[in-house]
Amino acid sequence: MAVFRLRPSWLAFVVPCAVLLGREQLPLAAAQAPGSAAEHPARYPFDPVCPWGRLSDGHGLLLRCLERTEAQALSAAAPGAIAAPAAIAPAPPSAVPDATRSAAATPGDGTAQALSGRNPALPAPTPARSTKVYRKVSVKEVGPAQADTGELPEAQAQLRKVADRYAQCVGSNGGLEGEQGKVTLRFLVRERGRAEGVSVKERHGVSLAAAKCVAEVVDRRYVGYPVAPIVGATLSIEFMPEGAAR
Repeated sequence: MAVFRLRPSWLAFVVPCAVLLGREQLPLAAAQAPGSAAEHPARYPFDPVCPWGRLSDGHGLLLRCLERTEAQALSAAAPGAIAAPAAIAPAPPSAVPDATRSAAATPGDGTAQALSGRNPALPAPTPARSTKVYRKVSVKEVGPAQADTGELPEAQAQLRKVADRYAQCVGSNGGLEGEQGKVTLRFLVRERGRAEGVSVKERHGVSLAAAKCVAEVVDRRYVGYPVAPIVGATLSIEFMPEGAAR
């Protein structure tokens, strides 16, 4: 029985052809494989834990998964965002849970801190200019200072002496937005009887720069001797347009 043998010249022709044929068949086999990326292009890449995306803390740690409404809102707000397909259209307001609607209507911690001035690193949101801004401002009321322990009866009279400087702070740093404004300060009082470490706790109707200016005026000012070696206190200063009735 004769044995068929391939000569080396035939092998040099047959092997490259087989390799080329195999490469042509690979994409077709991958496209026809069940569950492949070609069959379900929208599923790759796919996150099985958080299908609508993840919310992290900026250090690689997962805080929670995003809800569908949150993901759609972020997609709509992103520059050049593509409109969401009809299959994932936003649910009507009646279908959204009350907890989700209340959370969306509540400002975040960063916004609350920026509004109060507790975190100067966060830029405060630009206020709506629908209200009138008054450049000439006067002080409506100063104090009294509320001590955490005991009382500071001398504080109100002492802090009223520089009321014109408070008004100047507001007038030169954006003015008063609306008919009234208020700055609430926190400070410590030691045995020397002076306000120390004055910071802005809350503010309404005035800019953050104006509130900080008011805090600097109060800082190191005599407010009376406390009943303890160190006492915390809160002071509120109210503003109004110059010439308005008290």
